[in-house]
Amino acid sequence: MKKILVLLAVEEELGADNIARLSEVADVKCIGVGKLNAYEATMEAMWAKEYDELISVGTCGSLHHPYATLLRPSVVAQGDIYVDSIFASEAEYLPSGDEGISLYSSDNFIGEDSSEATRKIVERYDCMEMEAYAIIRAKRFFARLSGKPEPELHLIKIVSDQADGTIEAWETRIERLRPALMEATLELIEKLNNQ
Repeated sequence: MKKILVLLAVEEELGADNIARLSEVADVKCIGVGKLNAYEATMEAMWAKEYDELISVGTCGSLHHPYATLLRPSVVAQGDIYVDSIFASEAEYLPSGDEGISLYSSDNFIGEDSSEATRKIVERYDCMEMEAYAIIRAKRFFARLSGKPEPELHLIKIVSDQADGTIEAWETRIERLRPALMEATLELIEKLNNQ
């Protein structure tokens, strides 16, 4: 059995019952919303225990994919102030994801009240969320500091809104999305353990 850590922003994304079930086959950690919380919590978890694989599970917004679409991004871009400047970070590539599926990782909630400039940037990507880029950087920095192997990261994201102001219904929608997230996570864990 591989040592696997499942990362969620908040417990509501899978629900307490599913987290308890998932805890039988992997460690599960709620890391909080946003890149700074994600970075610190990922680093803390990796210093506490060595992992072979990390799985980031949760919801995302999308301007291109309908509600309940399951995505496994392979390209992750650092959002916010660096996107269209000379300080821009290179996008990160995850070989574990589906080719060509891209994610914009931002500390800003993208909604109907976002600026036109922000929405034009986000339109380049399949989906957007608030933690993945920081998790990538945390696992890499941890490996460099500790001298331990860098675990592979897998992203499982499900579309909860179209950045159209309907995020208020998230708590209701997530209940309907949990089964698909849970099934995809368990399937991935089984696949990883059988490699």
